[in-house]
Amino acid sequence: MTPKLRRYFLSALCLTVPLASHAADNPLAKYLEIPGAKTTLPISSAKSPFPLDFVQDARKRFGNFHYQLGGDHALYYNLHLSEVLHTAMSKPNAVYQPLEKALDPDLGDKVSFTTKEGELTLNEYVVHPNHRVQAVVMVHKGKVVFETYPGMNPTDQHVWMSPGKTTVALVIAQMEAEGKIDMNKQVVEYIPEFKGTNWDGIKMIDAANMATALQLEETLEAIVDPESIIVRFFSAEFGSPNPATGKVDDWLAVLKTADKIQGEDPGYRFRYSSAVTQIFVKIAERIENKTWSQIFEERVWGHMTARNSMQHHLTPDGTSVAHGLLSTTAEDFARFGMLFTPSWNKAAMKPVVSAQVLKRLQTAGSPEAYKRGAKYEGQKADFGESPLMNSYQFDAVFEDGALWKHGNLGQGIYIDPARDFVGVYYSTNGYIPPYGEDKMPGYLRRAAKFLAEN
Repeated sequence: MTPKLRRYFLSALCLTVPLASHAADNPLAKYLEIPGAKTTLPISSAKSPFPLDFVQDARKRFGNFHYQLGGDHALYYNLHLSEVLHTAMSKPNAVYQPLEKALDPDLGDKVSFTTKEGELTLNEYVVHPNHRVQAVVMVHKGKVVFETYPGMNPTDQHVWMSPGKTTVALVIAQMEAEGKIDMNKQVVEYIPEFKGTNWDGIKMIDAANMATALQLEETLEAIVDPESIIVRFFSAEFGSPNPATGKVDDWLAVLKTADKIQGEDPGYRFRYSSAVTQIFVKIAERIENKTWSQIFEERVWGHMTARNSMQHHLTPDGTSVAHGLLSTTAEDFARFGMLFTPSWNKAAMKPVVSAQVLKRLQTAGSPEAYKRGAKYEGQKADFGESPLMNSYQFDAVFEDGALWKHGNLGQGIYIDPARDFVGVYYSTNGYIPPYGEDKMPGYLRRAAKFLAEN
């Protein structure tokens, strides 16, 4: 990718340059001219079946970069990823338990947040065309208090994106509590083929907190550089050729080559990376001698009274892309969050998240390392207040113990055990203006506080 293209894409992703104003000098133009790359369909169109010719074209053009543009084809992929990637399942418990509904008539109008369009109520935000929200479900004290489906149907299964990392966090914390994993040991003790590389000396806990001091951070510049290790990693996961070489790489072999960040020690700075999450999937599979989807079914989803199985979308070698490519209904997404709350029994047949595991997830991070990271200032703006730290794959933990995880193209899960609240949402919100801003995190936390106070 040329420096000119990289600079343009960075400015577009940062929402500082309107795309249309640079039509004559737009290095992204050739990518956006590919059918399905631009956003032209209203988000509500996803509530109806896509035309056959559209589906066939989307399948033909499927690839990581095309998907990440967040256009019309991404709207299809987010709801139908099992049609373009091999997929495994984690089955739910045989007992299905519908969630009771006690919809709060005031919540949507009383909760508001500042967006680039000004102060919007929750009801205004979820239908605003610039934010492309597809579903929101909020649960308080075990009952659904708010739900809306502007861009999908309640039974549709949508991709989680990076909130999937919370599933890895939970399983690894369970295995740590059982003594199967020692988070003070080095990663190379569990991935021995990494010995003698820059992974030497990196503790498991620093990897869990995404503070490896390796060049694996998902910066905007790295994401749009075809020669960066993170682009090579994502391409390998999708089974797509390495953009720089034209060959399909092995994702684990790519990570083995990660460079050190000179002058930085592991644990010093939070540097967000999906690649690190995937290391833990491999570690769990090796320890348990089972596939990740089976591990997750036995430990988590199989105890849940969910409507559907969880879909695990797979790499070419059959590994679940648990850091992001999981699909469920919005309500089942919320049920997963309920496992961390006092109302867990409304979503599962037995406790899944012990008090020990929950405390570990809430307290494993470093406030200092978090504040040194690139996400800190953005998350302060997203919530209108400062989280305490990131921890154990979660993007943010607040002083009151609430947990938060965001996902690409506008997905998220907010878990507030103290307020017995869970909020989840799905979107297909690309990065090309006027799209890209995602303020749902702030709405979810304010909704939790509103419900607790009223």
